[in-house]
Amino acid sequence: MIKPVVEGYGEVRAFPELLRRIAWRLGVYDVPLLEPGRYPASQLLRREGTLWVPGPGLEKAAGHARNEGASGMLILIDADDLCAVEASTAISPVLASTTGFEYSRLVFVVREYEAWFLASAETLVDGAVAFEGDPEAYRDAKGRLESHLGLEFGYSETGDQPRFSARLEPDLAYARSRSYRKLVKDFKFLLTQCGRTPAEWDAPLEDLPGGSP
Repeated sequence: MIKPVVEGYGEVRAFPELLRRIAWRLGVYDVPLLEPGRYPASQLLRREGTLWVPGPGLEKAAGHARNEGASGMLILIDADDLCAVEASTAISPVLASTTGFEYSRLVFVVREYEAWFLASAETLVDGAVAFEGDPEAYRDAKGRLESHLGLEFGYSETGDQPRFSARLEPDLAYARSRSYRKLVKDFKFLLTQCGRTPAEWDAPLEDLPGGSP
């Protein structure tokens, strides 16, 4: 079983929905997911001088995952203003030794979870159009999403993240977001380690709307 770890309240419900849609897209319908654990990002990683190191919450999350019978962890963190490549390069090599799970993966959303929604904006509400531009280029993805969709009552993480995750089109997000492609790659690896046989993502990027390598 895969134990997701997230930082936001909305993601506790939203991330499993997003992962199930990816699994279905890969032809996996028996999705081995446990309920996500939630920890502040500051507890999952922290900076010591110029280096990123695992935070105390990572070991705590691993302990809970182990008690629930997990075989691996999938940790999702909003990159915000940090360099996702730099932080991932520092943390990923020590992830197994820190968590005690050989099969664990760390994914940074560039920059916020809502960037993945921008990548599939035209599928989220009736009448919406595609978002023009790089969805990962904006710090305030929540604000841009709210404005782009014209949400009458504003955007709510706990209310909108789960429902938008259920409507996000995987092919669009895969074509338009590098961090989403990283998520697909890592989740596919963990599915394989759980005995599933995910299919290849069969649509070349250049054939997808908005696709780019």
